[in-house]
Amino acid sequence: MPYRFDPELASLVEITPHVTVDDITATRARAAELMLAATREIDLTGVNITDTCVPGPPDAPDVAVRIYTPVGVARPTPAVLHLPGGGFVAGGLGTEHRANIGLSRAVGAVVVAVDYRLAPEHPYPSALEDCYAALCWMAARADRLGVDPNRIAVHGAHAGGGLAAALALLTRDRGGPALCFQCLDFPELDDRRTVPSLAAAPVGLGDALGGGREHRPGTTGAGTDSAGADGGSVGAARRADTAVHWDAYLGEGRAGTDGVPLYAAPARAEDLRGLPPAYVCVQERDRLREQGVAYADALRSAGVPARLQVVAGSAPEPAPRRRAASPETVAALRAALHGRD
Repeated sequence: MPYRFDPELASLVEITPHVTVDDITATRARAAELMLAATREIDLTGVNITDTCVPGPPDAPDVAVRIYTPVGVARPTPAVLHLPGGGFVAGGLGTEHRANIGLSRAVGAVVVAVDYRLAPEHPYPSALEDCYAALCWMAARADRLGVDPNRIAVHGAHAGGGLAAALALLTRDRGGPALCFQCLDFPELDDRRTVPSLAAAPVGLGDALGGGREHRPGTTGAGTDSAGADGGSVGAARRADTAVHWDAYLGEGRAGTDGVPLYAAPARAEDLRGLPPAYVCVQERDRLREQGVAYADALRSAGVPARLQVVAGSAPEPAPRRRAASPETVAALRAALHGRD
């Protein structure tokens, strides 16, 4: 299946070091550098920021969270539980710090970012259980946080989007705190490397760090098929990265086998009934495109309201460099939490 490859990426491949997650230590160091750079010259106007720790899962350490509270907004406010991306192996509270400030300000919501444990030191289900613990704490402390417990959404991008979808499934099945909305940006949902976009599509630089995308609805630009020399080399490298992500998260050799739980790879879920409404955003030239499209279709088939948006874009930037959440994400969350765009 041919995929268009942005010529901008072809030129960047020649001059940009390819960071794989085979060396997870190096990947984390690179992520830390990007996060440090992203903390410079941030506009904090209108948002109070607090770091704290919340009780972790049973027999596990506490979970660090960062709370972004909008100033001058009537209480109780809606809330967004944000799960950072990073391929399950990298990232943390600083991964999308700049974007979360803008998200809290633009949506008028308390945003709680979760510093979940990373693989391979802490494989599945550690990250998901940390996210569930943070959700339970958030709902239980809604009054102190100034949050409306009936208006809590979950949001994440890439691996964070996969965790967000998994959390929606987990809290439904456990009878935990109800989520009113799931906002899934470029979600990584399937460990099985059989869908077309994962098998063939080239992707942008920075995916190993859960890189963000520049959203340009309605613009596509010229491109070439992924079967070409540029697309093929980049696609092969990124597929290798994806395999390492899943091996780290699930355990080596488990990805693609019959024993992978649906809470680890939400695309495996057969019953999606009763889940909260969803916004699923995918990018035209992203390796995860078909995963998101298929999941949105499955949600709709199960009677869950799901809006799918396919956006075009040029060269992506790593998540820590994103200056703001995308307009599409902001609009989706505002509509879900406030009933307006």
